Amino acid sequence: GTDAAPLHDPSVIAYLLQPNLFSGKFINLEIETKSQLTLGMTVADWWGVSGRKANASFIGDVDPHGFFDLLTERLSRL
Repeated sequence: GTDAAPLHDPSVIAYLLQPNLFSGKFINLEIETKSQLTLGMTVADWWGVSGRKANASFIGDVDPHGFFDLLTERLSRL
C-alpha cells in the first residue's frame, strides 16, 4: 500500500547509530501461540489495555530526512 519498499535492515543500523531519529513507546508485545486463527500473530498493546507489563520498544515513526541523510552519507563511504 505504499510507493516505497521497506528498509528493515538499514533501519536497525540507523537506530543503533542515531536513535534520536526514531520515536515510539515502551509497550507490552506478545506473540500468539495458542489460537488456531491467529497463531504467530504479533499483538502490540499500544494502549495498555491488557494490564501486562511493558516488554518491548515499539518504534512507530522515523525522521525520514534524517534517516536518508544518514543512509546516503554512510553509503557514500563504500
